[in-house]
Amino acid sequence: METIIYKPLNSIWLKASVVGSIWASIEIILGSFLHNLKIPFSGMILSFISVYILIAFLQVWKENGLIWRAGIICALMKSVSPSALILGPMIGIFTEAILIELFIFVFGKNLIGYLVGGAFAVLATLLHKLVNLLILYGFDFIKILSDLYLFAVKQIDLEQLNPTSLIIFITIIYIITGMTGAIAGYVTGLKYLKTKNLSDDQSEIILHSKNQLFDQTTKQSYSLIYLLINLFSIVAILFLMNSNFVIVTTISSFIYIGFCILNYKNSLRRLKKISFWISFIVITFAAAFLWNGFSHGAFFSLDGLIIGLKMNARAIILVIGFASISVELKNPLIKSVLYHRGFANLYQSLSLAFSALPFFLSNLSKSENNNKGISRISFHGILSQAETLFRIFEKEHSQRPTVVIITGDIHQGKTTFTQKIITDLLEQKIRIAGFLSIGINENGKRIGFNLVDIESSRQIELCSDKKDEKRLKFGQYYFNNAAILRGMEILNNDNLSDKQLIIIDEIGPLELNGQGWSGAIENITRSIIVPQLWVVRKSIVKKITRKWNIGNAYIFDITESSIQEVKNKLNEIMFQKQLINENQ
Repeated sequence: METIIYKPLNSIWLKASVVGSIWASIEIILGSFLHNLKIPFSGMILSFISVYILIAFLQVWKENGLIWRAGIICALMKSVSPSALILGPMIGIFTEAILIELFIFVFGKNLIGYLVGGAFAVLATLLHKLVNLLILYGFDFIKILSDLYLFAVKQIDLEQLNPTSLIIFITIIYIITGMTGAIAGYVTGLKYLKTKNLSDDQSEIILHSKNQLFDQTTKQSYSLIYLLINLFSIVAILFLMNSNFVIVTTISSFIYIGFCILNYKNSLRRLKKISFWISFIVITFAAAFLWNGFSHGAFFSLDGLIIGLKMNARAIILVIGFASISVELKNPLIKSVLYHRGFANLYQSLSLAFSALPFFLSNLSKSENNNKGISRISFHGILSQAETLFRIFEKEHSQRPTVVIITGDIHQGKTTFTQKIITDLLEQKIRIAGFLSIGINENGKRIGFNLVDIESSRQIELCSDKKDEKRLKFGQYYFNNAAILRGMEILNNDNLSDKQLIIIDEIGPLELNGQGWSGAIENITRSIIVPQLWVVRKSIVKKITRKWNIGNAYIFDITESSIQEVKNKLNEIMFQKQLINENQ
């Protein structure tokens, strides 16, 4: 028997889940709003709001380390975004959190620490943009930008306007914006503490049952080898480009772009935007007309044209490459490896944050479309909702059902093993709810499964290998929607409250993909603490236990454990649960 002990999250991770979820919802709603309206300095505006939120929360929850935890949660929530590019926004969000945390650590939780942290967090968005441009276009971009500036000031007779002065002026604007956000957050947080009894939000917070973190998808395959190919290809092409191997670079670039188009359907998304091609034209012509314009008096340079095209070719390779890498970073295997390398707290926090995200997205969306949006989006209300949500997380996270898992390989006899256990438990008058998936064989071949209700013994065809366009196809089988609905009905909370044990046979790839009775399992692991017995094939046991954040898990391999051992563990768990109920 293998045992996985459940370790509830501590207070700071629960609070970081709340802050990260609210921060992510604001990034998504306002980020899309600003992007769609093409509002200038949208990055600075979003960063100002982020500083405002985080400093306000620091007045309510003063734990050290809250901000960087909320930052990494918010950043990683971008990993499930449908956007082709997630790497840049993730880095930007986390950088803001780290800078605020750093300067508060240095100066303390006081107005000076908040002002300096806010200033550098907003300034980081400017630096982030500059670094992105340097990565995309190389250091030739600096010369072209400088020449373009000198050309512009000459046309308006302001040659005395030093570029350094302009840079300082822009920097000051960003710093003042960050400090303003910090002051606003500081004042809002203190005001909330004084008036929160009068402004407590009474709206019901509904958590979303779907756990997106470890969801798999049939629409996109992932490969660690492809991730390495992407990284190697980008580095190799940039090296060849800088070494002026024109023919080899061109051939390699076309091969790599073809590879990305075949394997990542969204890799060209950014290239379809008119803004990219406007910048392409501007950079190309700026390089052609300005490269030697001030040093030789020429207003067109073939060398400049070549350099401009080379810069844009570099940008195209990086845009496509980073979009492809962003897809591979969503690989559940990468998340799984991190989970087992000391990041379990982070991923449990992320799971909670995802459950609250739809609620805050809904609230903010209503505010945006409502004439009374300003009052509805009151940050006092958000802070109050945050404290309510923390209490919900705290209560829910401390109560998780204990689960016994019966595992083995495919067709090894897991269901038969489980049936024998059920028979013995029913003789003990144990109140059991749930279902079994009984194999259907024809001429010695498995052709499908029947779903059998343990309480009523009624059965319905769950799936079959016979082609049926009206059914959901998953793997080799076509699943009967009526049977899926029947399984979900059996697992309805109203049918389980008086039971001593819940049995689910089996939980498989369909549920890992968020289909089947995935939603019902999510619901009963959150709202019911009745002990459960799951049947799971050996290859996905760890993925299943991670997906639903269950309580203590006891895993029995049918090739190594006896029926009596499993029964003893189940009786022990049910007895402990009975004692807890009697003492409440």
